[in-house]
Amino acid sequence: MNTRFAAVKILISLSADGYDYEPAINSFVRSRDYTQPDRDFIYLLVKGAIQYRRLLDYLIDLVRPKSRSHLEKLARHLLRIGVLQIALLKTPMHAAVNETVRAAHQLKRPDLAPLINGILRHLPEETTWRKNLARYELPEALAIEYSHPDWLVQKWLADFGQENTIALLRFNNEYQAIFFRHNPLRISWMELEAKMQAEKYNIEVESTAPVVFFRVDRPGDLLKSEYFERGYCSVQDYSQALAVFLLDPQAGENILDACAAPGGKVTLIAQLTQERAKIVANDRSVGKIGLIKESACRLGIDSLNYSMFDAASDNFPRFDKILIDAPCTGTGVLSRRADLRWRRKSEDLIGIPIRQSRILDNLAGAIRQNGVLVYSTCSLEKEENHMLVRGFLERHPEFSVDTTGYVNPDFYDDFGAVSILPFKHGLTGSFAVRLVKGSG
Repeated sequence: MNTRFAAVKILISLSADGYDYEPAINSFVRSRDYTQPDRDFIYLLVKGAIQYRRLLDYLIDLVRPKSRSHLEKLARHLLRIGVLQIALLKTPMHAAVNETVRAAHQLKRPDLAPLINGILRHLPEETTWRKNLARYELPEALAIEYSHPDWLVQKWLADFGQENTIALLRFNNEYQAIFFRHNPLRISWMELEAKMQAEKYNIEVESTAPVVFFRVDRPGDLLKSEYFERGYCSVQDYSQALAVFLLDPQAGENILDACAAPGGKVTLIAQLTQERAKIVANDRSVGKIGLIKESACRLGIDSLNYSMFDAASDNFPRFDKILIDAPCTGTGVLSRRADLRWRRKSEDLIGIPIRQSRILDNLAGAIRQNGVLVYSTCSLEKEENHMLVRGFLERHPEFSVDTTGYVNPDFYDDFGAVSILPFKHGLTGSFAVRLVKGSG
């Protein structure tokens, strides 16, 4: 079956922003007899069509101005797939055109063949479209070239400057290697490393303490291996684990992960305490609690307690330590989620911080005296991070920022927070701050 046909079928099944494209790809290819290279190529096409849609539509419009708004959904996806192959994947023109036309026939739309031929065979050279792009104002030109929404590019230019914004936009469009986290509850690192080396994996260790984070040259194989299935390792970006390191969980403590799904941080807490702490994994829905339980089961963690409360409004008992990995815009992880850039709107930076503040205020009362509260997001936005925490400290003077160590000093900013910026650290973005409740 034509891989372009498969990609278009998947794209048609999705919402306009491409939400949940990965489950849709997995479901489609599982039910059909595709080779692994074909599966990988289908993934590349679907993700690329979503990620680069702004640039792809710009190139289509250069050939046939004002046509895109009048194109039906099927024709639009076929053209995006074709332009992606020629302009970005550098597929030879004849192959891209022929395969895209063949996909149209398989989709029982041979009438679209003239349109596909007409646009794909007349795409401008890169030097030409870049020259045309230079006529635009800088924010819009960057938003088109790197395929991001205008409002976000404008905001980043104001917050980070032109050089850092361009580096950030590039980072979001580049492949980011998968990080794996060793599970010391299942197997020693020495033994797991030896097993992977015997399987000819090339291993790159990012960190060895307090737990090993590593990358391999064949992450797809490791994800499908018995080592992963048996829970010897899990997937988690190193930058996303820093909030747990700041929490510094210890055996014997009473700990709450208030927004725990899908379970990456709370299972790390269990690993670091060797399951000797009283840990509560909380989230708002049965589905989210199910995700946490699934992750904990694979990793051999059976010590977690579960609760299903609203962290912004419900009453909680007292804890020694609380982790609030708050729901956020996720602008630090756009490189991982091709659809997220299109789902976020500027007004999210009004609504989402309101809920984040409510969660912080509500859980401030659930921390015992001299206890620790770590607030974290995977956002780059000051409205969700520094500004929000400053407001919290004004309302709750009994809390103060603790910068005692816990992570690499290079990760701390002047505020005392751990602030990971992709253009500075080469990692997905994250923010975390350790707050200690004193006697104020």
